[in-house]
Amino acid sequence: MRSKERVSAAIAHQQTDRVPIDYAARDEVSAALRQRLGLREGESLEDRLGVDVRAVWPRFRPKAEPLCYSDPSVRVDANGVHYDIYGVGFRPNQTASGFYMDLAVHPLRDLDSLRELDDHLWPTADLYDDSTIAEQARANGDYWVWAHSRGMFEISWFLRGFDGFMEDLALRPERACAVMDRVGAYLMERARRMLEAGAGLIDMMEYNDDVGSQRGLLISPAMWREFVRPRIARFVEMCKSYGVKVRYHSCGGIRPIIPDLIEIGVDMLNPIQTAAEGMDPYELKASFGDRLTLNGAIDTQDLLPYATVDEVRAETGRLIDTLGADGGYVLAPSHVFQPDVPIENVLAVYEVALGRRL
Repeated sequence: MRSKERVSAAIAHQQTDRVPIDYAARDEVSAALRQRLGLREGESLEDRLGVDVRAVWPRFRPKAEPLCYSDPSVRVDANGVHYDIYGVGFRPNQTASGFYMDLAVHPLRDLDSLRELDDHLWPTADLYDDSTIAEQARANGDYWVWAHSRGMFEISWFLRGFDGFMEDLALRPERACAVMDRVGAYLMERARRMLEAGAGLIDMMEYNDDVGSQRGLLISPAMWREFVRPRIARFVEMCKSYGVKVRYHSCGGIRPIIPDLIEIGVDMLNPIQTAAEGMDPYELKASFGDRLTLNGAIDTQDLLPYATVDEVRAETGRLIDTLGADGGYVLAPSHVFQPDVPIENVLAVYEVALGRRL
């Protein structure tokens, strides 16, 4: 099967020739993999690993700083804080296990009235040039092509601060909703422009919005259903109008809202953080495997950093056999591969998936 056919069949819950393969890693891990595999400049790591999916990206028009969290950083202050297109500040942090960008500044922390939202400098979709999206998609025509969007909930608490946004949801929901709607208007328009520019060549849109922690949802299921679900549903509906599938990304334990995600039309769930509450992948397959494609589940918290190569091989094989039965599974880590994962263990995952040595 071609990659595009393989992923399409898996999402349709049909058995495939082999499990579809995805890949996500810190830059340090990708560099180490390239070195281990002896890849020369211009050779594709994804091709070598048998990855079946490919992303397309718009070009950011303004000058961007080299360091960022997710959205581009557009300025750096005297204290070394990098500010993104929303005005959220991040501070570089080199840890023993890798390099990260930590939240440092919440520009709407002191928001006092809804009128003040008009004074904030909100990003617009005009910041991006989508003119090469179709060209990128055509160049990856044999693969499952996806585009990316961030999410309203996470960006809103980045703007307000976690405590401030939680207070808003509980005591001043009109304020929380106003912030989410400002963020959502931008995200919807940016996604719409990417889908338009894709000219029918994009297969899937990812909506990336963490609402889970290690111990469960960050807010109650009832609060999520009242304030967050309707907004995600509108985003999914817009994407579906372009004939694309939708992948929803959230780290953490989000088991209580998985039926809701299925109801609003989500096709694929990523990354299946198996060590989080309620996220046992085998139980999720038994409960939802006929209606939802699972994407991830190769545990990056306990298995990959600490297990032997043989243990990684055994668990990867078990996941593929069980989660991939009758389709409905795309292999990937339960978060991006981190620098604390031995390269031998990363290679073991892909060798089992491909059925051959790399």
